Amino acid sequence: MAKFAFTTENFCCFPRHTNSLFNCNSLKQRQLLILSSKQRPHLRFFSAIGGKESVTETEKVVTGLRVDELDNSASVSDAEDQREGGEVGFDWQWPPWKNIPQRYKLIGTTSLAFVICNMDKVNLSVAIIPMSHQFGWNSSTAGLVQSSFFWGYALSQLPGGWLAKIIGGRKVLEIGVLTWSLATALVPILAGFMPGLILSRILVGIGEGVSPSAATDLIARLIPLEERSRAVAFVFGGLSVGSVAGLLLAPPLIQSFDWEAVFYIFGIFGIAWFLGFQFVKEERPSFVSNPVSWTSTISSKKSLNSSLKDLGASLK
Repeated sequence: MAKFAFTTENFCCFPRHTNSLFNCNSLKQRQLLILSSKQRPHLRFFSAIGGKESVTETEKVVTGLRVDELDNSASVSDAEDQREGGEVGFDWQWPPWKNIPQRYKLIGTTSLAFVICNMDKVNLSVAIIPMSHQFGWNSSTAGLVQSSFFWGYALSQLPGGWLAKIIGGRKVLEIGVLTWSLATALVPILAGFMPGLILSRILVGIGEGVSPSAATDLIARLIPLEERSRAVAFVFGGLSVGSVAGLLLAPPLIQSFDWEAVFYIFGIFGIAWFLGFQFVKEERPSFVSNPVSWTSTISSKKSLNSSLKDLGASLK
């Protein structure tokens, strides 16, 4: 803000409402002009700074209000804005997780996927009792239905690791969660048709079988080395949380609604996770993994061969 200093030799007074132009003694240093526009007077101050060669003019227009009144009104408006936003000096951040690093968001959502994973795995262990009563299944049929999950789970472990290397762990995890969630929601529809029920449980196993490899790929690519052990513990700890949550939630849902509600609700959880995971972005890691040298690879192969020879000799 420009500051103006008036001295007695170049200061002049005049009426408030006037259309005339007054010049003071020292016109070279200061000029004060009063221009009337409609019914509201405009005051224009010109301050010449510097010599004759370079002149810089600073203009300030005051319309209808004094300068100190404008400053007071601005401070009052700022105070009102601060009252509306909360306490003075408090910076409210919404949503609360806005400033959390992206890798932590990614690890948290991946752990939540593993919670839903085991919830969908154990829900049949509780719902098999009312299902057997409704459809007249014996113990052999109930065992066949429950074991079908592990057929797909065992067959998809190695293909899941290969796919995670080819297309990335994030994409494999998304496809896996969506596959097992849709297959879980289809269980009540296909329960009366045994081949369809077994196929749906196999798809649940396939979707959950590719998830560990996908999560491992995410951790290896996006998490620094010093944080990987904690990230692995946090992600795979979601499996135990999911087992506990599924076994606790399934019985009251069956008693309050029916056994179909367990599969519908748990399937909706997975679909909602898939939609929300699209908003979680990956950040470029600040670390650079050291490439594996050929010498280290050869030495590891030699140590592996020696270990296998020692194992074979001990078995003889």
